[in-house]
Amino acid sequence: MENKNTHIRYYVLFDNHTQGMKLHELLDNHEIPNRIAPTPRAADGKAACGMALLIHPDDIDAAKACMEENHAEYVNIVPLENQLQKKRDRYC
Repeated sequence: MENKNTHIRYYVLFDNHTQGMKLHELLDNHEIPNRIAPTPRAADGKAACGMALLIHPDDIDAAKACMEENHAEYVNIVPLENQLQKKRDRYC
């Protein structure tokens, strides 16, 4: 049986788009992999902004350390089972 935790992804949630873009740039500058993603419906109500940063479990500790060291603004970090759907929003 496959470990369910291998499908966990971390979504960093924000109050506004500016906070998200600043953190995205900060993590990129520190070469910490991250991806801009829509806030998952499963995290609904935990952030006012529709933007999130998606971070792989292998990179979350480095991301948290970078965020703390640089006093990055964010609302919450939510671990969720992977919410990405490869065939979503494809029309061809």
